[in-house]
Amino acid sequence: MIDILDREKLFEILSKLQADDKPEFGAMTPQHMVEHLAFVVRFSNGKEPQQHHYTTDKEQKIKAFVIETDKDMLIGFRSPVLPTEGLPTLKDSSLSKAIENLKTELNDFDNYFSKHPSDRPINPTMGELNYKEWVRFHNRHFSHHFKQFRML
Repeated sequence: MIDILDREKLFEILSKLQADDKPEFGAMTPQHMVEHLAFVVRFSNGKEPQQHHYTTDKEQKIKAFVIETDKDMLIGFRSPVLPTEGLPTLKDSSLSKAIENLKTELNDFDNYFSKHPSDRPINPTMGELNYKEWVRFHNRHFSHHFKQFRML
């Protein structure tokens, strides 16, 4: 599993990703995947505050699966904050720029929690998460998408 706190290894793996790599599953391009990861990190670093989208009961069931098990994340699961069809428009000019942006977002994640250690930013499918839960979620989420491109 990816450890987002081991940035050297994380970005060493990402450096091998090529813009024309084809996914094992799903429709994302490598750049879409990296931009997607950066977008979701923004939920946890104070830049893209989210709202609750599910009942507390449903949030807790999803959280129990994602945070408390090692079962693979579900292929095809769509967060309520993602487009219902198609892929979002790319924001960065290249895959390498998207990777640089992901580095920035992860550094901002570290900085956010160093300044606000008791905060619990909302994950749109699991509700409020503390720092440890966000790290666990990001580790699982990054691993899921790295498997998508056979990087794990």
